[in-house]
Amino acid sequence: CMLGKCGEAVVSTQSTGTETPPNLPDKKPCSVLENMLSACLLKRFIASTAPDKKRQLTIRSNELMSTSLLHETCFYRFNVDPNNFQSLHLSVTPTREGFWNKSMIDTLSAYFSEKIAVTPFKCNALLSFLRILAAPKEILHQFINIMSFELKPDPRFQWHLSWCPCVPPVVAIGGVLQPGNMGALFSNNKTLFFVRLDHPSRPNDPVTIPMVYESSGITKRADQINMMPNDYMAQRIQNHFRLCANQLNEQGGNIGASSISSCLLELLQNLDPCPPPSAGAPMLQGRV
Repeated sequence: CMLGKCGEAVVSTQSTGTETPPNLPDKKPCSVLENMLSACLLKRFIASTAPDKKRQLTIRSNELMSTSLLHETCFYRFNVDPNNFQSLHLSVTPTREGFWNKSMIDTLSAYFSEKIAVTPFKCNALLSFLRILAAPKEILHQFINIMSFELKPDPRFQWHLSWCPCVPPVVAIGGVLQPGNMGALFSNNKTLFFVRLDHPSRPNDPVTIPMVYESSGITKRADQINMMPNDYMAQRIQNHFRLCANQLNEQGGNIGASSISSCLLELLQNLDPCPPPSAGAPMLQGRV
């Protein structure tokens, strides 16, 4: 196992010729030995990097085949599959009533298994996921909703949404954010993350949206930062977020964390993919 560019852990596939056992998430083909070592190293990496008192995430237990982390609402347990030692799984045990439900737990566990703990492992993707696990419960809930949009899209969606655990290749902000860096950033009262929209009419041209949420509830004008390619969809999406913000302000004043997934939900259902007569629009930054 070696560390590749952009924080990507690349596992060689030349040691043995054994195939990956069936009924596992769709992964890059690796041998049985490589999968076992990768799962153990990933668990060890979580134990060494996850504890963060500022983000309310501490180690509860660290054993040979499992690591448990304590959050304000639950225990997160990462354990190597005891049946075949081929994969790492996440389970959630609530410690408080009124927040977690089965659907949220299943979504978070499935996302980890299908999108994060898969080869080739990306260290920065895992770090972004851990930051989300450590986030306040209001923000955590919104990210779980976004993950559910990706794993189980509604038939009414016109677009397919993907959360970007790493900064997408199209993003570069003056050396501050580079492609491959952690894609979930928390600073004071702000949360920055990235989503990608795909549509059959644009098979090779996805739309990447940087999302900024200000937990203070203070509404400010979105700064024009060149964070995505010049695209006719930019103005449409920018107008959508402005409309959502205005509607939420009219309904109740401060914009809460629930506006994150609600704005994206309306976008997935209502964003028109058809190009206008004349394309070309400024860059966008989604702010809710």
